[in-house]
Amino acid sequence: MSIINAVEDLVKSIYELFVSVFGGAAHIIQSFLSAIIGFFTGLINMSADVLNGVVDVVGGVGRFVLGNIVVLGIIAAGGYLYLNSQQRQRGPVTATKKTT
Repeated sequence: MSIINAVEDLVKSIYELFVSVFGGAAHIIQSFLSAIIGFFTGLINMSADVLNGVVDVVGGVGRFVLGNIVVLGIIAAGGYLYLNSQQRQRGPVTATKKTT
């Protein structure tokens, strides 16, 4: 009876060894695939967040322009009138040269 129990325990131990080795290998593969999927999911989420931020910035600039359209129009008209008056008085507006 003792020899039969010993052989039975040996077979069980060998079976548990193979189950443990294959289970560990499966866990490593599963962890690797999970890391790859997590990387690409994070990349997609990051791209979506960046796009959302760009849309927010553009929307903020648009709201600023619409909120201050009168002031921006006055500044643009003033600049246009200034440049026209300068061109009529002394020719084209150019940068001044340094003289030493």
